[in-house]
Amino acid sequence: MSVSYIPALRLYIRSCAEKARGGVVSVRIRDVCAGDKRCEYVLAAVMKDLINKGVAQRRKQGVCLIDRSALGI
Repeated sequence: MSVSYIPALRLYIRSCAEKARGGVVSVRIRDVCAGDKRCEYVLAAVMKDLINKGVAQRRKQGVCLIDRSALGI
């Protein structure tokens, strides 16, 4: 798995966490990757790993919710 897309995901999560209100941050893979299929595939695998670890919850296809307390922001 390529890690070149991880910095974009981290930047997106941080910017969403600063703007969003409430206890969770919604992460849309399409917003991070802007249509790049390789990026979407890699980030879907990363998000699936976060879901398996219990950090995130799957809302619907391509959308995950991450608890703000798990982010440490």
